[in-house]
Amino acid sequence: MNKKQKEEQRRLEDQALNRGLIWVGAAVLLELALLFVKRYYLEYEVAEVELAVALSNGLRFLRIAGAVLAVAFVVWAVLRLKKDGKAALPIILALAMGALTICSHVSVVFKDNGVRMLFLLVPAWAGLALVYYLYQRDFFLAASASGLAVLGLWFVRYSGGAVRMETIAVLAAIVLILAAVVWLKGKDGQVNVGGNSLQFLPKGTSYTVALASCLVSLAAVVLALALGGAVAYYLIFLMIAWLFALLVYYTVKMM
Repeated sequence: MNKKQKEEQRRLEDQALNRGLIWVGAAVLLELALLFVKRYYLEYEVAEVELAVALSNGLRFLRIAGAVLAVAFVVWAVLRLKKDGKAALPIILALAMGALTICSHVSVVFKDNGVRMLFLLVPAWAGLALVYYLYQRDFFLAASASGLAVLGLWFVRYSGGAVRMETIAVLAAIVLILAAVVWLKGKDGQVNVGGNSLQFLPKGTSYTVALASCLVSLAAVVLALALGGAVAYYLIFLMIAWLFALLVYYTVKMM
């Protein structure tokens, strides 16, 4: 690799890091918003009842409006991809609205337990963004499926093992990632966007770990649904260990 190529690689790495740090900054702002919700929605004092009611109404509105906007931005992204392949803005907006929808829904339905979980989930989202920009993208797919499994197991745990809409949504998302991995494997990592070919994953990428992560994630959530919330509690730690193993594996692979 000559000097010019090294400089170009360094520029691309710096650009990727800066993009990842933007998501980290957004996560910090969301954490501050959660602190506000926790203080004035869940731990309000008598004199703050009106503010708590206003926050409750606002969160209920946001989980509906956010979902509608997220779907609208996804449609916009699809149209842009078909037209010219440039859909960064609508994708970012869709992800932002999706995050706000999830946070507001969990806060309304699961109250204090939900907000405590979100304090951990939001940094995990930021970490996932860094994985996307700094690691191999097959790691991103594997980590996304495994992270969703942890979220699904949490829903099972705090719903007493009952089958809830949230758990079904998580299972559907994991299946979608599995389908994407299988599709990318068949296309050798290449995606056609707006008439242009995009190499999403390098040619010759091994899909074994990503496929295994999707299957393990599905199995963990289904097993928790079958055996109950107590089993879900222990499976959460198992999936966290799996995520840590993925991090170690892909970090060593980069060296």
